[in-house]
Amino acid sequence: MRNYLRRLELTRKAHSSEIEAAIKASMEDTLDVQSVADAESILGDSIVRTYYERTHLQYEAIAAAIDCLDSPIAKDTQEWGARVVEFEDEDLD
Repeated sequence: MRNYLRRLELTRKAHSSEIEAAIKASMEDTLDVQSVADAESILGDSIVRTYYERTHLQYEAIAAAIDCLDSPIAKDTQEWGARVVEFEDEDLD
């Protein structure tokens, strides 16, 4: 799942005017029109954006918990390391 807020350098609670400005600026800077259109459709709809933000908040909580698994005494009994793979960041280049 792409983190459009981070790609657009916005906070989770950014106002719609900030989002629109960031998307317009992104359109000028990128050739990936589909990605910009996806970001606009997700972040432009308040209901979809709410679910999107909640999903990323859950991911951040899981990622923080996974950091605890690096301890030598920790056991990954729920296989969180394998579950979080689908949320790993794509190459932003």
